[in-house]
Amino acid sequence: MKKRNSVVNYIISFDTFMLQPVTVGEMISTRVIERNREFNISKKPIHIVRKSCDYYGSSLQNSVNIAKIALGNHHKTPIIVAHDFGIPYIFLPTMSPTSEQNVWISYHAITRIEPDDLGCIIHLENNRTYKVNISAATMYRQFSFCSLLEKDFAKKQKQLNRPSPYDDFDDE
Repeated sequence: MKKRNSVVNYIISFDTFMLQPVTVGEMISTRVIERNREFNISKKPIHIVRKSCDYYGSSLQNSVNIAKIALGNHHKTPIIVAHDFGIPYIFLPTMSPTSEQNVWISYHAITRIEPDDLGCIIHLENNRTYKVNISAATMYRQFSFCSLLEKDFAKKQKQLNRPSPYDDFDDE
C-alpha cells in the first residue's frame, strides 16, 4: 500500500473509504484510508467532511437535513457527501459527528461487520480491516440507515427522470 506523509487539502472521493481521528498530544488529525493508500492530514475528520460537502455544492448541515427528512430525526445520521451519475456517496458516522473520536466510514466500502469484544471490526472492499469503538449492533443500525438513505435517493432520482404531467399540454 502506497503511503504519503501529509496532504494539506483533501476532498472526499469515491476512493475514500474511511476518515479516522488520530490524537497526538492535544492535536487531532485524520488518517485517510483510501482504496489503495493511507495518509495523514492535519485537519479533523469533521473539517474534511464539511469541506467536501461544500466542494460538491451542498453543506454538511444541508446533507444532515436531507438525511433527517428521509430517515427521521435520528442521532448520528449518515449523509450523502456527493453523488455522480445517480450514485450517492454515503458516509456514516460511528459517533456524534461533532465528537472528536468519530470515525467516518464509506457505506459503499463496507463488505462486512464483525462483532468484537470492545466494539466491532469493519471489513472494507480493499481487503483491509479496522477496529472501531462502537458495538456491532450500532454499526448494523448505521449501515441499515445508509441503505434506506440510498433507497430514498434512488426514488427521488427516478421521480426526477419521470416525464412531466405537463408534457401533454400544447402551448397556445
